[in-house]
Amino acid sequence: MKDSENIALNLVSQEYIAGSQEYSVSLNVTNVSGQPISDLQIINTLSAGRELSANDDLDTTNLTKLEDKKRRLIRELEKGVESAYARNRQKRMSFTESIALAVVEMVDGYASIFSKRKTQPTTPYWAEEALKIDEWEDVERLEKEVISFESPDSFLPKAYAINKGKLKRIMDRLAREQDQEFSKGVPLPVGSTITFPFSYRAPHLLKQKKMDISFKVSYKLNDDVVHIRTITSRILILPSAFSVPTGGMVGAAVGFFIKNTLTTAHNESIINWGVLAGSIALGLVFSLLVSRKPETTKAITVEDFTGGLIIGVLAGVYSDAILTKLQSLL
Repeated sequence: MKDSENIALNLVSQEYIAGSQEYSVSLNVTNVSGQPISDLQIINTLSAGRELSANDDLDTTNLTKLEDKKRRLIRELEKGVESAYARNRQKRMSFTESIALAVVEMVDGYASIFSKRKTQPTTPYWAEEALKIDEWEDVERLEKEVISFESPDSFLPKAYAINKGKLKRIMDRLAREQDQEFSKGVPLPVGSTITFPFSYRAPHLLKQKKMDISFKVSYKLNDDVVHIRTITSRILILPSAFSVPTGGMVGAAVGFFIKNTLTTAHNESIINWGVLAGSIALGLVFSLLVSRKPETTKAITVEDFTGGLIIGVLAGVYSDAILTKLQSLL
């Protein structure tokens, strides 16, 4: 039987995905091989954005209590390693690296103002795989090379040691009862379906973009051979919530300078900062009014940076007329 006939895969993503916001993807795996599957593992090989969590809410219907406990302990150990690595990395940063990190955090913080999402620290791309636990040797190696650098007053090394001891005892029981070696994989009985949930934070986008997400599925049958399947899907990510208001503010500043250039004499180059600030505020308000939202319907909407820029330029150029009209209505 071909690998494609052993399992059925169905990749499902949420309907509305916007830049800078969290979104979820679920991979449903069904055993159609006619024999039990063991050591089923899902690896995210290509993601649209940063992975925030993987399999934290995994359906445990087909798992024994020991297997579920093993999975949770491995995830807890990985979280501990990620936390220790982040703190150690921050302590050893050079001045240039600190500035670069501050800029990234400022952009994330600015995006969170409009998306109403708190920023979350993330592991660098190049360190994600190194901090994962795939074998028992990884548990000991990460304890020595990452956890051991924690402060003596920190509870993290103690928590890691406690979870490590629990995991060792569970693996010993699984080895006695099920003859199972250390593995992050889960079993899948004949005809059963299991759902692997993943959550991501979409990248910051000024305009919509189509991006691919891909997963590698590995599993074993009775022949103890590792079988591999891959699945890829393309998703549409809409512009970040900050794209329209940012375009509105930039456009309002551009509109102000256009108006200022056309109405000011050649020998005068004084900028009225109060009027400039008012134009930018006006561009922000107008861009927010016409920005596209999934839950509302408007006669006029814009959904990306370019649309906000156009609205902002109009607001900046005609700011005097708009303010005069508003004053007459009040």
